[in-house]
Amino acid sequence: MGTISYYIFKTMFHRIFLIVFALLVFALHFAVNAQPLTRHVKQADALRIEITEDGIYRLSIEDLVAAEVQPQFINPAKLRLFNQGKEVAIQVVANDTDKLQPTDYIKFYAQGLDNTFTNINVYWLYWRKKGFGKRITFVDGSVTGQAEPIMGFYDRLHFEKNRFWDIWAGKPDEQDYWFWQRLNMGDVKKHSIELPALPFEQTDVVVRVGWRGRSAISAVNPDHHTLISWNDTLLSDEYWDGNSEYVQEMLMAAEQIIDKRNTLTLELPGDTGAVVDTVYLNWIEVDYWRDFTAVDDSLVFTVNGDGKMQIEVKILSQPDILIFDITDPNAVAEIVNFGVEADGQNYKAVFEATVSEVKTYQVTTFNQLKQSPNLKLWKSAHLKSIKNRADYILITAEEFLPTVEPLCELRRRQGLQVKAVSVEDIYNEFNYGIFEPAAIKRFLKYTYENWDYPVPSYVFLVGDASVDYRGYFRGTKQNNVPAHLYLAPGSKALLIPDDNWYVDVWSNYLGNYILPEMMIGRIPGDTPETVARLIAKIVGYEESTHKSPRKVLLVADSNQKNEELSNSLIGYLPGEFEVDKVYSQNTAGETTENIVASINDGVMITNYAGHGAVNGWGQTNDLFFKPENIDSLNNQDNLTFIVALTCINGLFTDPLNYALAEEFILAYRGAIGVFSSSGLTYTVENDALSQEVFAIIFGQTSQPLTLGYITTQAKIAAYSKGISTGVIKSFVLFGDPATKLKSW
Repeated sequence: MGTISYYIFKTMFHRIFLIVFALLVFALHFAVNAQPLTRHVKQADALRIEITEDGIYRLSIEDLVAAEVQPQFINPAKLRLFNQGKEVAIQVVANDTDKLQPTDYIKFYAQGLDNTFTNINVYWLYWRKKGFGKRITFVDGSVTGQAEPIMGFYDRLHFEKNRFWDIWAGKPDEQDYWFWQRLNMGDVKKHSIELPALPFEQTDVVVRVGWRGRSAISAVNPDHHTLISWNDTLLSDEYWDGNSEYVQEMLMAAEQIIDKRNTLTLELPGDTGAVVDTVYLNWIEVDYWRDFTAVDDSLVFTVNGDGKMQIEVKILSQPDILIFDITDPNAVAEIVNFGVEADGQNYKAVFEATVSEVKTYQVTTFNQLKQSPNLKLWKSAHLKSIKNRADYILITAEEFLPTVEPLCELRRRQGLQVKAVSVEDIYNEFNYGIFEPAAIKRFLKYTYENWDYPVPSYVFLVGDASVDYRGYFRGTKQNNVPAHLYLAPGSKALLIPDDNWYVDVWSNYLGNYILPEMMIGRIPGDTPETVARLIAKIVGYEESTHKSPRKVLLVADSNQKNEELSNSLIGYLPGEFEVDKVYSQNTAGETTENIVASINDGVMITNYAGHGAVNGWGQTNDLFFKPENIDSLNNQDNLTFIVALTCINGLFTDPLNYALAEEFILAYRGAIGVFSSSGLTYTVENDALSQEVFAIIFGQTSQPLTLGYITTQAKIAAYSKGISTGVIKSFVLFGDPATKLKSW
């Protein structure tokens, strides 16, 4: 080999060696530092902790790992807990001040919720927020013998079951409209009341029963008579009046309670002279003085005073006892250095406390520390970012998001800016993670005022809703996308859904507080499979090459005014349109057959005017079109748009059943959209609204319009001509507001 060739070979070998060496060094560095490198990968923003009951909670490192948190990268001092925007004190039991170890854990006091919407409170554990976390303080509870021993406390027991609802007046989110039991005249109802401890001798016990009058007979005053007995001893005999709330309160001597299990008897004799005497039982309360006896290794109690007290809590099964001052739930203090003594087969805890006015304590054992039923890593969807933009917002449950994507993609191809959002993300970012319909309104208001152009125009809600927010009924519809409820006035007040409330986001618009700024619609759906089918129905309709039939079906019940209303719509139709009239002069069966035949033949619009119910058209006891009749339809290639000018066809919040409007949407055939009321309707207002619907569809443009534009503009136009705000609130579009009627 020549010198030059050797030099070239040597140089090339040297370069190859350097490259290989560099690669080996890099690989070795990566292998050694693999874990630290993952530290720079963005983790979730927080741990979402669901709380269903008050108590002291323990969050172990195993819990964090199971929830996919990476505790090895967390500085214990940086752990911070929040609830509803306020920081909550915690105790981090850690062996190392700089890092968490497998045996470490976190203790904190948390509260459940008890409101109209939920019993689930949400706490948020952060580890990357600025600053150091709020910590539980320690208070010395040593027994010095200088404090005054106190023997007991005043306890209040509350018993309540929610089995049905009714409502009369006021806002549904500000009153209790769920009741335990109905009593009619002559009824006698017995309830078992179990006390955790017997009352002190020679003290009084207060018993209260919360009633709600259901009947109100103006000719008789008072019209209710209620008797209450405790263990067969009559405690109270009272008369009261009307359909209002009433609390019947009574005193009895502690000696009347000889056992922890007791029977409270409620009786409605029906002797007031009223034709009807009906009341609802709401709740029962018992107040009494008792000792500091724990139940299931736990006791919560409140003491009043001004000075130093000695408190002794008995019947604790183990010596590993914890005591907390929970007077301020966000800044609890742990009592330390207290005494623990054997007490027969159990143990008792003795501590001293300085009490100023009111203090609340919880005593428990370590094995009774609670665990959250649901932990979930949370990463913000950044819904508050002003860089977001959308003129079409689809809101649904998180589990349904993949199933709505085909519709979102169709809307994008049509030129719309689309944003699909889960209700869970809305709750997390606009209501501290807590379920409440108002969070949806706050979200939409925020998008309208803060998101980048274009201003959102269409809002599509996908999923079931129910008046039973808390799930008191078993097997009921879920609140995948809940409804806002309001009390509609009338001869019988109705608690009805009002989707318009969500999109009335600009209060000062034209000086009113009712007209919507966005177009909104909804469809039902209880499973991903059902939602996927309904989404496919919408996409199939819009991608179909079928033109809309040049025909309208007008249906009316036997009322002359409703026939006149229907006839008035004919003048809005183009000359080439056919009209099928099915006016209910025949038997119910013949009327049904004619409706089915016309829809199967193909009609662009089906307009019904007349009496109705949640589940049909016609008089309540003589419905001529019901959900089962939809099964006879075979118009899948000619889906109709239904305008239902009748009462409560759109009452979609029944917890056990779907409304007729929903059934038309749920069917494989039926309707592409239904415009129907969730409340009571009146012929004059129906007339005005339907005329605006027909005028908008056939009068403004030759181009097909969206269902959202048609229904929203019709309500606004009719409102300007004098219809009530109730029409704006109660009429609901079932269907995608961005769906266009087909060209004819």
